[in-house]
Amino acid sequence: MLNIRAVTIHTIALGLCLASSAIGMANGSKLHKEVPAVVDRSLKIGHTDAKKLLHVTVSLPYGDAAGMQAFVNDVSNPKSANYRHYITPDEVGQRFGLSDDKVQVVTDYLKSQGIKVDLVAKNHLNVVADCTVDQAEKAFGTTINDYQVKDPGEHGNANYYSFATAPKLPDNVSGYVSDVSGLESFTKPIHLALTPTQARTLYNLAPMYNAGMQGQGRTVAISNWDGYRKTNIPLYYSHFSLPTPVGGVGTNVHYVSIDAANGNTATVGAEGDLDIQMVLGMAPLCDFYVYDNAGQSDLLGVLTREVNDNLADVISESYGWSIDAATATSAHNLHLSMSAQGITYMAASGDSGTGIEPYSYPDWEPEVLLVGGTVATTDASGNRTSEVGWSGSGGGWSTNTATFNTLPSWQHGTGVPTGNNHRLIPDVGFHASSSTGAYQFYLNGGLTSGYIGTSFASPVVAGSLAVAEQQIIANGGLPADGAGKRRFGRIQDLFYSQNGNPSIWFDVTSGSNGSLPNGATSNAGAGWDFVTGWGAINWNAFVASQSGPPTPDFSLNTTPSSQTVTVGGGTTYTTTTAAVNGYSGTINLSVSGLPANTTGVFTPSSGAAGGSSSLAVTTTASTPTGTFTLTITGTDGTITHTNTVTLVVNPVAVPNFTISAAPSSRSIKRGRSTTFTVTVTGQNGFSGAVALSATGMGAGESVTFSPTSINSTGTSTMTVSTTGTATRGTFTLTIKGVNGSLSHTTTVSLTLH
Repeated sequence: MLNIRAVTIHTIALGLCLASSAIGMANGSKLHKEVPAVVDRSLKIGHTDAKKLLHVTVSLPYGDAAGMQAFVNDVSNPKSANYRHYITPDEVGQRFGLSDDKVQVVTDYLKSQGIKVDLVAKNHLNVVADCTVDQAEKAFGTTINDYQVKDPGEHGNANYYSFATAPKLPDNVSGYVSDVSGLESFTKPIHLALTPTQARTLYNLAPMYNAGMQGQGRTVAISNWDGYRKTNIPLYYSHFSLPTPVGGVGTNVHYVSIDAANGNTATVGAEGDLDIQMVLGMAPLCDFYVYDNAGQSDLLGVLTREVNDNLADVISESYGWSIDAATATSAHNLHLSMSAQGITYMAASGDSGTGIEPYSYPDWEPEVLLVGGTVATTDASGNRTSEVGWSGSGGGWSTNTATFNTLPSWQHGTGVPTGNNHRLIPDVGFHASSSTGAYQFYLNGGLTSGYIGTSFASPVVAGSLAVAEQQIIANGGLPADGAGKRRFGRIQDLFYSQNGNPSIWFDVTSGSNGSLPNGATSNAGAGWDFVTGWGAINWNAFVASQSGPPTPDFSLNTTPSSQTVTVGGGTTYTTTTAAVNGYSGTINLSVSGLPANTTGVFTPSSGAAGGSSSLAVTTTASTPTGTFTLTITGTDGTITHTNTVTLVVNPVAVPNFTISAAPSSRSIKRGRSTTFTVTVTGQNGFSGAVALSATGMGAGESVTFSPTSINSTGTSTMTVSTTGTATRGTFTLTIKGVNGSLSHTTTVSLTLH
């Protein structure tokens, strides 16, 4: 069973959100928002489809408008002492926005109406949400109709929808809302749904693309299970003025049918068309393959063909799967083969935020690059004005128990949790959503932009990577392998080794996408995060970092990852090095982070790459106890690499003993006796004599021990004798063992009847 991560499914899911009646709407307050005047100059066509998806932005006023204005004036004044002493969006909200509890009133209301809140702005000025027409009508107390303008000269969309009466909100909410946009479509918006040109500019692919690097010589593929129409491709090329392949538009696109599938005649769900066009928008002259299983669900069949053909340098997938363990293992094995063959496979991380289950594969596949989503805002040319994490960006981790769902060796760096032994996602984040859609593309012969999802982000990255590879090769980089292929293979290793290098990666530090499996909120932040991974790449800077002959380097690895010692004792670790790209220098080893009064000595302390060294760690009687992180550093003066390992120092064990008795209870008649076996067990070298005694007996009861003491470890028989007149009842007898200052007890129960 599969769940297409296409925006169409995303839209349907939103359309199925439950909508309750508006709270207090009968007495609600109208917003200061008038019905567009064009409505009176238009023909009413009918009521807008109740399930139509709307993207709305609810605007909130400042809590201290005058204070905000004064602050802006002050920091903008060159003569002011506070000139350019700017603050963060969080600080704007905290100092001048509505309070958290008032913002919460608004978001709680929207959610109560079944509306999906995508983003609450840090500055407390906007709430971005998705809803159906039906939900919007109920939440905002209005009616939304379809209209057609009477005058074709109107400066707006000739066919549009609009609210017919002024929106209103309950009295307890309206005071915190200044505007609601997205309830009409007459006004032509600024193109926040990106064009290919804007996307190339946004992620700095434009310099190489404009210089003629447009995918020539690179092979890109998609794994496809949706219908598409080939006729959309020439429309897309024409509209966006893409360069024409030598044989004509479409001649560079090849369709590989799996199980006799034919996506060109299968039912269209938008995923197939957008995947094809997103790749071609970035790399229009690449050799492009569609591995087509439209209308079916043969995951392994598609992967097998891709592995077997070994044609594609880069492959993108935009689907999520719920598969059994056996199928998952088979798919994993195929992906391992792809990595061994140098194929870079990437996939959309999902459109439901941290709610990635149950359609979570390949989110937990370490051989696949997982592409999350952002919301990028650009100017008309595509230059970034802002980029935040998208609330729908698939992130977190799957709790699937597959043996390969563990933290990969390459997944480390600033912000990456070290104590979570799962495949963590996403790896990167690219534009996937906005109030008017993610990207423009052709669907059923018409240009559309009202779709969102990481389904866009993954193929855009795939096409962009192909162009970047082309430029790197032209610059003398990415040397051919033994089979003549020039590929990056599992590119995650490279990306994570860059550790968010700010010259290459745009770190997206705001936005959230839900609650993680451990209950924590998933927020974007500095470094890697569960919303956007490392963020968005600067392709031109990435190319510069990879161009030319490969740089000699070395690798460093220390095992085991953790050792435990007792105060005064010692242990060892082994550090191995290996040459990369012909490295021939001398590596010096050192260790830091040792606890006080502890030494660490490498033997040998330096040497050529390809050897190993033993690190002897020795503690003393005064070494503190606890858990310590040791950093092993290898350096030649220019290149430096580090590993971390754990050292656990436990206190010296103190001689002691334990005491127990069996059975735990006895029941006898008065005048009789019974026995219990008392056991003393020495610990940590204990060798003293333990004297035994008992308390808690009732009248007419007595206790004797044989023997009366136990040396180190042994047993004694405790006999309880009673008289014929002993008190009836149940008694708890406490048995005590004493050796000097050491004393331990155990209890048994005796019932007399």
